[in-house]
Amino acid sequence: MCRKRTFFFIFIAFAVILVFGGIINIHLDMRLLALTPKIFKYKRLIQKYAVKENLDARLMCALIVQESGFDEKAESTAGAQGLTQLMPATAKELGVEDPLDAEQNVAGAARYLHILYRAFSESEGAHRHRLVLASYNGGIGRIRDAQALVRHHKNDDPLLWKPVRGALRQLTRQHADMHREVWGSDVPPHGYFEGSDETLDYVERVMHYYGRIRFYRNVLFFL
Repeated sequence: MCRKRTFFFIFIAFAVILVFGGIINIHLDMRLLALTPKIFKYKRLIQKYAVKENLDARLMCALIVQESGFDEKAESTAGAQGLTQLMPATAKELGVEDPLDAEQNVAGAARYLHILYRAFSESEGAHRHRLVLASYNGGIGRIRDAQALVRHHKNDDPLLWKPVRGALRQLTRQHADMHREVWGSDVPPHGYFEGSDETLDYVERVMHYYGRIRFYRNVLFFL
């Protein structure tokens, strides 16, 4: 009995360490596990277009978990639609006639992600993933503006995520003096970016899902 109680307290202590260490996020992990049946439902579709566009199917899956929770009829208040929450203008550019059709939606998002990965081909690994995801959520123009700020400061590498992440927060009205130094205008080329915190949170959520899907690969998702 004493041994069982000791084991229980050790287990709880270990779980607490994992939670506070950021290894486990109970809210996100439970949401991911709850979506397992839908991941099974759409995994072949995701794999099909991931292979076609030379993408990691697990990252595409993580993006869909965050974007719509695998609700192919999802529509946001901003007008984004479908599994991958394509904006109407983006969907049109990608040749997606019906964003609420699951296959068209995933195919369009895969094409878009392929374009973004090519745009950040000089970055590597997780840095590249995060730059692509930030572009998907906040627009590639904002990421390019942030990279320009990093280059202007000349104290870090614009191909790395961490300095770009910090620079995204400087694309606001409060940093107009800095903007004038870089662009000769109070306003960055792609406008002020007041939603940087939302984009940064988005990137970390998708990357968390991506990490968990990789971890569970041989147990649940087989992606």
